Amino acid sequence: MKNYYLGFTCFFFCLLLSACSSSLKTSVAKTEQQEKVAKLVGMQNFVFEATQANPQRISILNILPNGQQLRNLSPGYFLSVTKDSVKANLPFYGRAYTSNFNSDDNGIKFNTKDFNYHLKQKRKGVYEITIILNNVKTANELTLDITESGYATLQVQSINRDIISFYGDITSTKTDIL
Repeated sequence: MKNYYLGFTCFFFCLLLSACSSSLKTSVAKTEQQEKVAKLVGMQNFVFEATQANPQRISILNILPNGQQLRNLSPGYFLSVTKDSVKANLPFYGRAYTSNFNSDDNGIKFNTKDFNYHLKQKRKGVYEITIILNNVKTANELTLDITESGYATLQVQSINRDIISFYGDITSTKTDIL
């Protein structure tokens, strides 16, 4: 009977140690992710990879059960921010108040060096970045809300189009899209 209690105690102790070590590993990984996001945002050198789009105009025919029009996006849609340029390749769903004669140019696609970058920390671990674009026709203001885990929301405002939001993640700059 003593062996049974001794075995049970050893098993419980090992289980407790493994739970504590996995908790420690998770907190270390979380801290590393927080430092990485803070560094990318502070250095103004990151890529926002969009995974979902949410047009702000709601069509009566396309309402999903949650009341939004979330659209999953295929890989390849991004917003790249560096100290000297902002580059975007994003889709657009919604109403445009002026039309393009070139049907290949209907998304939010630009590459500009003329912009203003404003970084503000809203609360602990949440950054708000406002980018004012000076010479772009498809968008004039971008607002990014970035959490410490790297999840981000991008809102694109334009004079000639409805507002659209994108959801995705922040990663380090990739040289193949710059």
